[in-house]
Amino acid sequence: MPNEVNITDYSNFVIYFLNAKGVEITPLKLQKVLYYTQAWHLVFFDKHPLFNEVPEAWVNGPVYRTIYTKYSKSWFKNNALIPELPEGAKFLDVANEMLDTLHLDEKQTSFVNAILTKYGFMEPERLVYLTHAELPWNEARSGVGLLERSNKEISLDTMYSYYKSRVEKNG
Repeated sequence: MPNEVNITDYSNFVIYFLNAKGVEITPLKLQKVLYYTQAWHLVFFDKHPLFNEVPEAWVNGPVYRTIYTKYSKSWFKNNALIPELPEGAKFLDVANEMLDTLHLDEKQTSFVNAILTKYGFMEPERLVYLTHAELPWNEARSGVGLLERSNKEISLDTMYSYYKSRVEKNG
């Protein structure tokens, strides 16, 4: 059975990892990267979530409230998230230390690297576009106006079945 991690710990790892790769990550982008990590984790690890929080279908796509709250001061400015480093440390060293504390198994570690490489390098606007074009977010937004606020949860079952069907269709 795959390990489940704390969403805040995982998001911290994502921020350090992407900074180590020279990729700018904003609160908006972080939310989408978390969403795609969870969605594909459900598919590749037999419906087991990576973290125990369900995304909400906000206007700009999926949002994890815990992470929104943590970065709410930066949210509307959409500033890059650049954490401070201990003196002499490098982002990659800190990211690797954080990865160790997540206690992911070998398959999960490989999975996380693949997901962050695929989605972490995309522009935030592209990630918003992708989520808006896909069933899970649209299903949760059903009956909600285009710019209307909503805290409706995106179904993990829908996420699983939608992304699983993409794997089956595309091989």
